[in-house]
Amino acid sequence: MLAAILEKTESYILSNKALLIILSLTFLVRLPSFFEPLWNVDEAIYSTIGQEINRGGLLYVDIFDHKTPGIYYLAAWSFTILGETLWSLKFMLTFWVLTTLVVYYSLVQKLFDRKTALFSVLTLSILTSTPFLAGNIFNNEIIAILPICLAIFLGLKKRYLLSGAFFSSAILLNLPAFFAFSAFFIFLALSINNEKSKVVILNLVKLTVGLVIPFGLTFVYFASKGALASYINTAFLFNLSYTNYGNEFIIPNGLLIVKALPLIAIAAYFFWRVLSKKGKSLSGKFGTTEFLLIWLIFSYYGAVFGGRPYIHYMIQPLAPLSIIIGRTITKAKFRKFGVAITSFALLLSFLLGFLPNVNLRYYPNFFNFILNRTSSEDYQNSFDLNTSRIYSISSLVSGCFANQDSKECENLRTNSKGSVYLWGNQPAIYFLSQREPASKYITAFHILGSDSAKKVVIQELRKDEPAYILVDEFGPKPFPELDSLIKRRYNLFAASEGYKIYVLGKNSQAF
Repeated sequence: MLAAILEKTESYILSNKALLIILSLTFLVRLPSFFEPLWNVDEAIYSTIGQEINRGGLLYVDIFDHKTPGIYYLAAWSFTILGETLWSLKFMLTFWVLTTLVVYYSLVQKLFDRKTALFSVLTLSILTSTPFLAGNIFNNEIIAILPICLAIFLGLKKRYLLSGAFFSSAILLNLPAFFAFSAFFIFLALSINNEKSKVVILNLVKLTVGLVIPFGLTFVYFASKGALASYINTAFLFNLSYTNYGNEFIIPNGLLIVKALPLIAIAAYFFWRVLSKKGKSLSGKFGTTEFLLIWLIFSYYGAVFGGRPYIHYMIQPLAPLSIIIGRTITKAKFRKFGVAITSFALLLSFLLGFLPNVNLRYYPNFFNFILNRTSSEDYQNSFDLNTSRIYSISSLVSGCFANQDSKECENLRTNSKGSVYLWGNQPAIYFLSQREPASKYITAFHILGSDSAKKVVIQELRKDEPAYILVDEFGPKPFPELDSLIKRRYNLFAASEGYKIYVLGKNSQAF
């Protein structure tokens, strides 16, 4: 058994040397990300929530963020297996991306040929492994590419139940992955022209059942914890209000309807081509090129679905776009179409405000750091000017009263099992200090504008009585109820790095 596996592995390596070179270069390009500080707020949220899950906290109940649960549990499992450090996330992300490229290579070979697959993989590697589109950040858009590619690959092999299950996994990692599922669902439905309608309907049912099963299991899990309502309200219904930002037009989320018109038009056109007599009379047939177009349009809609021009959203259409670029390079007859589609996608992205991260100092800064030509503080601040002060405050919170190593300290400022509360948007402090958040809400932007969230924060602070409350002086001002609680129960302990640090008063009056 082992000998057979080794033989197959050796055969694969020898026959795919070009792919292995791309994978090796991808690893080297991603290597500097292993040395990054925890500067990105998304990574800080995933890290803090993953840490809290490993403490036994229940997602959406004990700690809050509004995305589907997969990304948080993936972070938690990474910490369990590799250790509770940012390096664990970065290593896992690199391993995940390399696996994605291997699966993607197989998918493109299934759709076209080996040459197209190599150029497509090279394109996807470049776009998802550099800071240009935030490929260096552990985020749900880049993580979701793997299950989407697996789902499509299995679907093309007519294993529809498994295909649906992997689409479900992708959606549990990144909710807009639903649009990739929709694209493949339409592609499968359009095969009704070549197969009996009953067969196509049965295949669609299998695909849908596969989609529902993993979702159903998450519903059963949260229901068993008494948290089904919190799960539905936070991971799904909350996102309706979230997407309304930047998408309000006449009615809430009205702009999403306008944005969806190209999706409806392209789907209607292809169904007309397949089902109507006049459509069938047109030259050519529905195939891989048309599927790529549907996949790209639907994935692009997923990128603009949130109503915010965050550049990492643009990772979502990269899988189909990279295939189009790869096919444009290798197939002369495809070139005009490929150039037109790629140019239009790029132009539209710029017009919608999606601007790439142009950081020409990213790699020079890395080499200067590992060669001891720059300090840790300067390297941290090369990512964000707030980074070094976040690390400094984290050390202060978890450090010793006396000026000594915390490992030898007998009198820490905060107990490792105690809690603190931060009023600001730097949840990295929780993770780096390894102190539990005193409230389920770990960022100020999740609280502002929500009276119910403010009420929950006050209730939790009264119940938990965290040893310290940190207020970011450069961030939003505390809401009146929080400000009143601090004045009544806490004393100003220190002002450092732009934070006011309040300590719980020993003889403060009850509230």
